[in-house]
Amino acid sequence: LIYLAIAFSLVFLPFKRALPEKSLDFDALNIEDFSDIVVVEKHFLARDGSKLFYRYFPGKSALIVVLIHGSGSEGRYLLPLAKEISSSLNVSVVVPDLRGHGKSAFGNMGDVDYLGQLVHDLADLKRDIASNYPDSKVILGGHSSGGGLVVKYGGSNLGDFDGYILLAPYLGYKAPTVRPNSGGWVQVSQARYAGLAMLNNVGIKLFNHLSVLYFNRPDTFDDELQADSYSYRMNESFSPQSYASDLKANDKPTLALVGRNDESFYVEKFQQVFDEYAPQTELKIVQTAKHLDLPNAQESVDIMIKWLEKSYNKALQRKSR
Repeated sequence: LIYLAIAFSLVFLPFKRALPEKSLDFDALNIEDFSDIVVVEKHFLARDGSKLFYRYFPGKSALIVVLIHGSGSEGRYLLPLAKEISSSLNVSVVVPDLRGHGKSAFGNMGDVDYLGQLVHDLADLKRDIASNYPDSKVILGGHSSGGGLVVKYGGSNLGDFDGYILLAPYLGYKAPTVRPNSGGWVQVSQARYAGLAMLNNVGIKLFNHLSVLYFNRPDTFDDELQADSYSYRMNESFSPQSYASDLKANDKPTLALVGRNDESFYVEKFQQVFDEYAPQTELKIVQTAKHLDLPNAQESVDIMIKWLEKSYNKALQRKSR
């Protein structure tokens, strides 16, 4: 009873949002670079019957790249990268809006239905791609928290992709790579988070819809497709709970890129993490990039294209069917 009393008091402790002195450099996004890109819009069927949205650049080779957006956002900012990879290598590129985000929010922005649903959705997307392109190699890439979700998926037992690309991946709040509050980008209701974690430890999930994570986004970069906050179950579904075990469980070819001037992470800590837990990972530091402009920086794009050419040359030479 004492345990539950403490947990409930933490969950419902008053919380006040504050604006930190600094956040990410949103001007680095260059919205004009992706606002006019023409792309095919499609859906895939998830196991719960939901039709989840994605943007699609078609290619003719037997290589497909899936790119996952970061937290609080949706897929549009990854379109310049997707377009250049597709046109340079003649590969198909899929850019989903994850459940609870963008055009896959379904009126439930920043939330999912249950813990772990995002990983299930990725498995369903992989199944959909495999059924339509059975002879293709499929690479899963993600930026920031999207990179963390890629790490989380790679450590699951739901079926492998054929390789992984990690763009400034968020490895969870316990990782040595993470700056406090991700450099001012997020604010955590720490008491509520702790209380909900305590309740979940004893199987009480009734309050997992409550918000625990809040984003510090300028008004000029806010619209109806951006999430203002995350529920507990969304945050837990997105982030790796054990980056070390997830990285260890994945032995597929992996490319990791981090910007030298990243505001969210300690860049110098990534090499030690990958050396210890994922030695197959090829880590590249993009010298001029910050956190948000990393995916579309020309140096990043060039590195990814060269890595795909080197690692999946046979698939690039084959035609998809």
